[in-house]
Amino acid sequence: MTTITTGLNMGPPIAPPGSPEATDYSIAPEQVSLWQDAWRRFRRNKLSMLGIFVFAVVLITALVSIFWTPYSLYQQGLADITDPLSRSHPFGVDSSGRDVLSYIMKGALVAIEVGVLSAVITSLVGISAGLLAGYFRGWVDSLVSGITYIGYGIPNLLIAFLILFIFQRQSLLNVIIALSVTSWMDMARLVRGQTLALREREYVEAARATGTKDFAIMVRHVLPNALGPIIVQATFLIPQAILFEAFLSFLGFGLPSPDPSWGAMVSTGLADRFLAYHTMIVPSIALLVTLMAVNFIGDGLRDALDPRLKR
Repeated sequence: MTTITTGLNMGPPIAPPGSPEATDYSIAPEQVSLWQDAWRRFRRNKLSMLGIFVFAVVLITALVSIFWTPYSLYQQGLADITDPLSRSHPFGVDSSGRDVLSYIMKGALVAIEVGVLSAVITSLVGISAGLLAGYFRGWVDSLVSGITYIGYGIPNLLIAFLILFIFQRQSLLNVIIALSVTSWMDMARLVRGQTLALREREYVEAARATGTKDFAIMVRHVLPNALGPIIVQATFLIPQAILFEAFLSFLGFGLPSPDPSWGAMVSTGLADRFLAYHTMIVPSIALLVTLMAVNFIGDGLRDALDPRLKR
């Protein structure tokens, strides 16, 4: 039988009726990295994107307050607390006649500093302790776990009061230290659990067999593969620190006056609520919106980095 060949490109073969369609293997599926795939899933979460937008506004407000505020924080007697809101004072003034908007802007800077710095210090301490406990096990694990259990048995507020009493001085640095000391246990337990699971993987055994140092194995092989849960946990540490600092300032153990703190503003506004409600409502809304924004971001990161939720 003679086969006739033409120079025409007739395209891919057509599957006969009733048979599965022919698969074109000439087009390879798109290859994306873990972080690219996480970003795609994160963008689909509308609340998380809204949280990023709101947090960006708070961050920009905090940065602007370093160089400019409508009025100086030390300028008093600008108006009366019972005066209606105006263009000069959109959020009114407090009982001392200080502009509330200026304090809200500076309070955003304090919230960002406390939240981010506390999260960074807490993460460094917790990651280091968790890696050592999970990788070396033995007495190191027993020591870290024992300290963690003791820390869980003491209320965080009591530990913070004790640290502030030892330093005998109210300052932003002391508040950050108090927050970090009371928050590192959760991060340490998370990293310890991840390390215990990852240290038995094949690539870790291969690195150990080739003579790689323990420190290099922890940094190059264990830690990068545990970054997903660590990032999520570190994100949730930010609103936790902001809320705890606001609570300390509300009780009078946070930043000293006249340093701006949303918690201290709520405390002062609570006493003046019958004269002017805005002195309490405005900082409460600022605190609530900031906490919700960061929590939305954390929820989105948790869903995006969780392989069980991958679609």
